[in-house]
Amino acid sequence: MTDPQRPRPPIERRGARPAFKWPQERRASTPTSSPAGESEPAWQVWGQRAILLAGALVALWMFFAPLPPGLTAEGKTASAIFIFCTVLWVTNVVPFGVTGLLAIALLGLLKAMKPSDAFAAFGSSAVFFLIGVFIIGGALVDSGLSKRCALLFLRHFEKSPYAFANGMMFAAAFGTLWMPNQATSAMLFPIAVEVALALRLRPLQSNYAKTLFLSLAWGAMIGSNASMLGSTRAALALGMLQESYGRSITFGEWVMASLPMVVLAVGVAPFILRWCFPREEVQFASARALLEKSVEDMGKANRRQWSVGIIVVLIIAAWVLVGERADLAIISLLGAVLLFAFRTMTWEEAERRIFWNIVLMYGGAIALGVAIDKTGAARWLVERYIGGMSIPPLAAIGGVVLGTLLLSEFMSNAAAVAVMLPLAFSLGDRLGASPAALTLATSIGAGLDFALPFSSAPNTIVFASGYLKMMDVVKAGGIMTIASMLIVLLIAWLWWPIIGLI
Repeated sequence: MTDPQRPRPPIERRGARPAFKWPQERRASTPTSSPAGESEPAWQVWGQRAILLAGALVALWMFFAPLPPGLTAEGKTASAIFIFCTVLWVTNVVPFGVTGLLAIALLGLLKAMKPSDAFAAFGSSAVFFLIGVFIIGGALVDSGLSKRCALLFLRHFEKSPYAFANGMMFAAAFGTLWMPNQATSAMLFPIAVEVALALRLRPLQSNYAKTLFLSLAWGAMIGSNASMLGSTRAALALGMLQESYGRSITFGEWVMASLPMVVLAVGVAPFILRWCFPREEVQFASARALLEKSVEDMGKANRRQWSVGIIVVLIIAAWVLVGERADLAIISLLGAVLLFAFRTMTWEEAERRIFWNIVLMYGGAIALGVAIDKTGAARWLVERYIGGMSIPPLAAIGGVVLGTLLLSEFMSNAAAVAVMLPLAFSLGDRLGASPAALTLATSIGAGLDFALPFSSAPNTIVFASGYLKMMDVVKAGGIMTIASMLIVLLIAWLWWPIIGLI
């Protein structure tokens, strides 16, 4: 969970016609930490402490309590560790990656798993898939290819301001087919800022500015469900599926299952934004001139951009064509090696793009999910509280989507998946729901958190622009969240049975 910030727009440049500034060129375009000297509100600090204390006490009670009937000793220990790590992820009192390392250490130390099994689960192929994706996404950004594609794409939406806002949404949604949504948001955010400055939009008041920035964020969040490349949570869900059932979901299967939902959500989102923020008359000529000048300044594509483009196309083709026979992680790592072999990326650039905090968190979360599953703790919990209830598989999927969504509003998307998916698998085993469908439902549910500015990276990034009020995000995002849930259930009901997921 990232703390939102609200730096004021650089108004001293409003009279100029500046070229676009990109993440590597504009300082603090993607805020990652609180500014120096700025502290969290006292109520938030005390709230975190209260949650941490309560969670620690519950975990200790679980660990020392008598063994409940039907639950193994290893399952009881794994449950206590699970509760404690979940609370750490919710409060974020230590980095997510540190909590992942702690989970591995506690699982072995307290004998919930053999240490060798815990370390083996940490080394899941999903972790290495994630590393490969980080490197590939970094090559797209550092080579300037993503910048070139974004500008060329947005040129087709210059006719009117609201067409441009829709174009921003489409560009963000399409970009997250190939790289994580936080990278896509960081790439497009400077465009939105420069357009807002060129149009002299009023911070916190302009309805068009609110539409523009939320179009960017929502496009990235919606599109992150279209493939396993658009969000790091998808790699975690795939890793847990692999560890629990020995199977995976191919790139093509994921796209086929989720793309109808993405298309419908992108189609509905502009109407929700227009309803929440009535039309504002904007003279778009200055922004149009800015776009044209930036495209002209790019010049022709260089050798590095061509090389990166060809290699990325080959990687995606391999995921689609041989993903059933070769592990996706192997393909992503070989693709990363090709980027270095053809000198399209340096190791120094790769180091900046591999976010080890996320990698370590994922390894620990996968190991924790395996422990909850293999020790029977998740199965015991489902049996105890659901018992003999008969629930249709579609209702179970809806419950999983809702549960993961609620969790993701208060913790990171990945942590919500780590908490929910083991329970979803046990529920699915009892009800006969497909593990692949539950994996998709959990990953998608974690990506529908539109309602709070700090619940996802795209929301946090655009909220930092200074053009949005908290209630702007809550009002429009709450409606979009409800609409997205209904769309997911509709697709699960009508489309997933056709492609064999339910």
